[in-house]
Amino acid sequence: MKNYFNSASFKVMVTIVFVMFCLMLYTASTNSCVVSNLFGLAATPMQKVSTVVTNNASATAKSAARSVDELEAENEALKKQVSELNKKLVKYYSYQQENAQLRKFLELKNENQDFKPVSAAVIGRDPSNLFNDFQIDKGTLYGISVNDPVITEDGVIGWISSVNSSYSRVTSILSPDTKISAIDKVNRDSGVVSSDIKLADRGLVKLSYLAADTTVKAGDIVVTNGLGGMFPRDLPIGKVTEVKHSPYDVSLYAEIKPFADAKTVRDVMVITSFEGQGQVLKDTTSTEDK
Repeated sequence: MKNYFNSASFKVMVTIVFVMFCLMLYTASTNSCVVSNLFGLAATPMQKVSTVVTNNASATAKSAARSVDELEAENEALKKQVSELNKKLVKYYSYQQENAQLRKFLELKNENQDFKPVSAAVIGRDPSNLFNDFQIDKGTLYGISVNDPVITEDGVIGWISSVNSSYSRVTSILSPDTKISAIDKVNRDSGVVSSDIKLADRGLVKLSYLAADTTVKAGDIVVTNGLGGMFPRDLPIGKVTEVKHSPYDVSLYAEIKPFADAKTVRDVMVITSFEGQGQVLKDTTSTEDK
């Protein structure tokens, strides 16, 4: 037991008790709390760190809020730019399409200085229509009138059957309502190009009223001859595929495959004026007046 009181552990314990007792006396005499101060001293760095963290978080939140506003504003600006670019792109394609059409028909225009052509695009089709009639995006505002001939770079496609200020209806070459005075370019035999539901179903028209001794044959080219005042002369119509006997009389007729495909056509040219347009109608009117 004596050895324990003389040991180092006992001395350390006594020293600690003594120090604590002194601290208690000091605290009582100065009316303060050393322990609280010590805890406060230890907590101060942590409070500073917390303040810094809080301030940084607040600044980050404000910065993030500004960034969101900036991104939204930038997004709106980009949307407007995209909208403007889309409008310009539509105009570009429209100009490009029109220029391509004009280039295609330039040779025709050069050969026919009296033509006043208007380029147009197909904007609508009636799926139930058996003769592939269609609508185009030009009307009276561009000088288009009823009975104006409609062509493609390949040949005759139809005529204007009704017109509005901004669009027109085209009756195709496959329709029974279409009658075109035509001529075989090879042997000069003439007739009337028309169609019916059976021929239209096969994508064909016919050159009717050929004489029994006609020399029209498969492979011949048929063009407009200008009579009637509705179509100018020498517009390509199609190529003869076969010559047959008419079931109604002794005449013959030639089946023709049109050069222009009414089922797939996208771009057309309306001839709003040409030399001799409506001449027969005017002559007939003048005769009736007399």
